[in-house]
Amino acid sequence: MAPATYIYTTYSDAQLGITDSRGGINVVTRNKWLRLLTVLFAFSLFAAACGSSDDGDAGTSDDTSTEEDDNVLGGGDDDADEEEAMEDEDAMEDEEEAMEESADNPADASINGESAAAFFEAINNPPGPADDSMEPVVVTMANMEGAAISFPEIREGIEIATELINNELGGIAGRPIQLEVCVHDFDPNAAINCANEIAETQPNINVNGIEFFTPAMYPTFLGANVPTIQTVPIFVADFTQPEVISPWGGCPVAFPGGATYTVETLGLTKTAVLYANTPPGLECFADTEERFWDYLIDENPGQEWQGFADVSADPSDDDATVQAIIEFFGDTPPEETGIFFGISAADCNAIMSAITASGVETTVIGAGSCIDDSVLANPASVGATFGQQGYISERPDLYDEYTAWELNWRNDLLENAPGRTVPVSAFLRVGHSTGILVWEALNDMVAAGEDIDDPAAVVAWFQGLENQHMVGTPPVTCTDNTEEFPGVCKKTLTYTLWNGESWELGPLNGELINVGDIQNRVAEGNPRQVSEE
Repeated sequence: MAPATYIYTTYSDAQLGITDSRGGINVVTRNKWLRLLTVLFAFSLFAAACGSSDDGDAGTSDDTSTEEDDNVLGGGDDDADEEEAMEDEDAMEDEEEAMEESADNPADASINGESAAAFFEAINNPPGPADDSMEPVVVTMANMEGAAISFPEIREGIEIATELINNELGGIAGRPIQLEVCVHDFDPNAAINCANEIAETQPNINVNGIEFFTPAMYPTFLGANVPTIQTVPIFVADFTQPEVISPWGGCPVAFPGGATYTVETLGLTKTAVLYANTPPGLECFADTEERFWDYLIDENPGQEWQGFADVSADPSDDDATVQAIIEFFGDTPPEETGIFFGISAADCNAIMSAITASGVETTVIGAGSCIDDSVLANPASVGATFGQQGYISERPDLYDEYTAWELNWRNDLLENAPGRTVPVSAFLRVGHSTGILVWEALNDMVAAGEDIDDPAAVVAWFQGLENQHMVGTPPVTCTDNTEEFPGVCKKTLTYTLWNGESWELGPLNGELINVGDIQNRVAEGNPRQVSEE
């Protein structure tokens, strides 16, 4: 039986030399009260302005108040009155400063989600390190990292977030995060070992990294009441566990979104769909590609699609795959055909090169998994559109003021993170954003009087997320998850265009495709077939 490797990572020391002593302050609570006081103070200023206007009733009220103040001042102790006046003046100055801070905060909850404003304040006015004397909040992660298949980016992303939270953002209600990561090779027994160790740890919350064995792990997690969130949902078991929340879309967003885009947006006459001939690739294809393209093609007569399996990491079959696609296209005009790449970036790059060599002219559409530097350097990618479930990190200028600030901040943080050993990538960003989500959500729980040490309360809180701020991506809501995908909260993506040098918003101009619509339609018109064992 292959052993699992357990990595204990506790970032609780003020390694960055921060001396602010407010480590015990609940950032979310403090910011909520700050906003409330700001609103109340602004309202009082508005009322005072009305009192000095031509309104007769307001003027009467203002005069009465002045007479009462004069009576108190005339009959009291002068020193005490002066001290009170100075205190009032100081309080007003504090409120004015708070108002200025609030006015400078570009977050808009309707665009950036709840907690975005509090996050902006915390980053720009960090409360300081967590309190090491307090009981830690334990966060666990199981992640596949081995010789054959390895995804250390997810782990390093959450480690960078944890270091920031513990050293600058005051931990979770003052408590430091203790991150415990169990890494294992591509081995189901090693994955189950990790699940058992995590269950014994009884964390406040468990974050699944990139896992190819989650169906075998969930019985352990659920049986031990371990609150679990998912980063990259791949299997039907990832989609259908209501107690396991995925703030990220994975297959249930990427592929139904791709089907919607090729059929309903582009209206292609013929679409070739490339999928990975691996266990997770085959399961994703059957559940989130085949059913959806079949349904949409039935709704749109005159269009056709066909799936083409690609042997992952084996370029020997690429020429044959491209030839099969050419035969499928036949004499259909090139502008009416398209190839959807639902495979890994390395495989995308290899097949794109084979397409270029064959002289095929067609529309290229890539899933988010297809994006990396090698693909973008390939001539076949010029003019292609790619699915994006988050914002384009390289183009902050395309977005609102808050999102531009957040992307620039994150780009700088990840690029300069000490100890980072992996390239800055989509998976690194997912790990980092998930760590920030855990911090925001558990802080919000404490602010609401909920118990973050109660597993059932933690699960219920994540199931109830609405318009939740997420770093680098539009907000997510978990209260409207669809019938066939009850564990998947993320439901939106867009398609952006690569012009060979930089990203553009593309045909959708940044408009989001909400896959909740097509998920509901397919659940009714082409439902998942459950095998009887």
